[in-house]
Amino acid sequence: MKNNKGFLKIEVMTVIVLLLVVFAFLFYVFLTGTGNQKYETMKDNAISFSKAVTTNIASFHYTNTVYLEEAIDEGFLKSIRSPFGGGTCDIYESKVDTVEGKTYATLRCGKYLLDAADFANTEEVPVYEVSEWSAKKLEGDNVEEKELYNCLDDDKEVFEQYTEELNFVYHYNKKYGTDEYFVDSFKESSECEIVTKIFYRTKEEVKK
Repeated sequence: MKNNKGFLKIEVMTVIVLLLVVFAFLFYVFLTGTGNQKYETMKDNAISFSKAVTTNIASFHYTNTVYLEEAIDEGFLKSIRSPFGGGTCDIYESKVDTVEGKTYATLRCGKYLLDAADFANTEEVPVYEVSEWSAKKLEGDNVEEKELYNCLDDDKEVFEQYTEELNFVYHYNKKYGTDEYFVDSFKESSECEIVTKIFYRTKEEVKK
């Protein structure tokens, strides 16, 4: 009887272990599926953003590059909620570029990025995981660097953060009531001292 009870305990433990393995596998599959759905939602949001811009392209100041911030300001879109939680997608970095008649959408939501995505084939649109921009120099094969702009007035930064040139020009026009397109055309006569810094971040394609 003792031996039988011993074998019974082993069998019960074996069943419990097997059940735990099965539940762990199912939980992993569930999490993976949920993650992939979030990436697909991000792509859908980028497509909607791109369509809103191209449909109303004549309403924008500089039609070759339109930032999410401007599309929201013009009333063609509301803020895009990040599918990964933590608020909305970045209005300063997210944009739609038109190059030789083709449209490319960039959308950053938290630490995830669609970078100049061409949605002719949605299956081939990569998603990247990026760090925050930092003025501290980084090194490595996965490091991206970019020159970003701001303005100084009495040695104080005018805008809350450094942004790409065209987004900076959009901020400048809003604040000073001007109609500029590129920094070089008004740098010498600017209402504030235009400054630039090189920023760095890491960028890795997400393995799905």
